[in-house]
Amino acid sequence: MELSYNPYGIFVSSTTPAGLYARKKWLNQELTPQWKADFQRRVEAILSHQSPDGSWQDSAIETIRHLFDLHLTIRETTRGIDTALDWLTELAMDALERRSTRNEPQSEEILRSLPFTPGSFDTLLISATSFLSSIFGREEDTCVLAMYESHTNAILTEEARLQGWESISNILRAFVVHSMYSMNTATEKLVTKLAGVQKESGRWGNNIDLYQTVNALAHLDLQNAERQVKKSFGYLAETQNNDGTWGEIDREWNTFLVVHAMRNKGVLK
Repeated sequence: MELSYNPYGIFVSSTTPAGLYARKKWLNQELTPQWKADFQRRVEAILSHQSPDGSWQDSAIETIRHLFDLHLTIRETTRGIDTALDWLTELAMDALERRSTRNEPQSEEILRSLPFTPGSFDTLLISATSFLSSIFGREEDTCVLAMYESHTNAILTEEARLQGWESISNILRAFVVHSMYSMNTATEKLVTKLAGVQKESGRWGNNIDLYQTVNALAHLDLQNAERQVKKSFGYLAETQNNDGTWGEIDREWNTFLVVHAMRNKGVLK
């Protein structure tokens, strides 16, 4: 598969967390003075408003956002990241064990540049916490495994909370980054559900985000996921914008998700 346009242009001087990741990993700018300066400013800005309890603004969503931004930038676990994960894990376990009624506003705008979609707050909180815990090296923690087991049971028993594609998308995002749960029966079931609504064009149903879905599936080695990814890559090659990006809004984020997926599968260098 060949793309008609260079997809890397939008990242060349970007200072967003996704842009800094792209400049470091894909454009080899890590050793340049400009990248170092941009990186330092961005990380300082992310960390500047963290509270002593580890959260940002006592908000689960803001804490999820900042932890994801730190994953894209400094990447290694720090004391501040551990404190934030502890705070978030306590909230997620309260939700898991139904000890809390916390809820926060959600919208596409609020979750912009995050790999999650608006839906059930508890499902989002537990999925995002297990996702972040896994990518920061906590995938074997007791609480994290409890979150994954809860989602697994919900999927296999088809609990009512999984009726919306938003919940399925958020849970899948958590599953694909865990070495054990990325290959289990529950993950296969979610991937099969997606296959059932993928169109011949390569898109999925109207309520399923194309860019987030192809990125999530591209983390998996399951044959059913591979078939869907291959079909969606064909669609993406045909719908690339002239400037190398994808979509009408959030072009940098969409392009980041697509390029990351294509590089994961070795179809883009």
